[in-house]
Amino acid sequence: RPLLSRLDFTALEYSEEDLAVIAAHIFYEIEVDVRLNIPRSAVQNFILSVWGCMLDNPYHNWTHVVDVTQTVYSLAVQSGVLAGLTGTQRLALFLAALCHDLEHPGVTAAYLLKSQSALAACYRRDPALLERHHSLRAFELMSCHDIGLLQSLTAEERVEVSSLVRDVIMATDMSRHAAFCAATAAATAAATAAAT
Repeated sequence: RPLLSRLDFTALEYSEEDLAVIAAHIFYEIEVDVRLNIPRSAVQNFILSVWGCMLDNPYHNWTHVVDVTQTVYSLAVQSGVLAGLTGTQRLALFLAALCHDLEHPGVTAAYLLKSQSALAACYRRDPALLERHHSLRAFELMSCHDIGLLQSLTAEERVEVSSLVRDVIMATDMSRHAAFCAATAAATAAATAAAT
């Protein structure tokens, strides 16, 4: 665990197979298997399914998504945020981290729009088409009966997890990053002012 919660962890030092084991250990560390009664086999099947969906890109690949997942885990542990999250919030945060670039084609949304790609057509030329695709594919994997990741959750919990995963993945849209940061700063300032 100490290595997993450190910011100097380097995903490039591990094989893809090792990264699958590391991703599973992170999910066990956040205790979703215990808190939400999710079988470890379902966690493992989900991780392997995500790995199988990642394309062989120079950057947006399996190594990248495990690196991001580990960084999210490290920041959540070191900041104390993880301790304040419910089981469903923990699950959603780490599913979103693992799936935030699911099936990334290795090019930008702008390129896909300008090239009139099939992916751009599917998402009606939405500038956030990549994030929409990542979140849709994440939802499909989370809902897959053969994987069974969310089967132990109540209907309410499944909706909460799915909504949070979608929202977190959509927040990775860099074209909306400045607006998101401004809204976060305003909310933080308001909360700080209310607390004093």
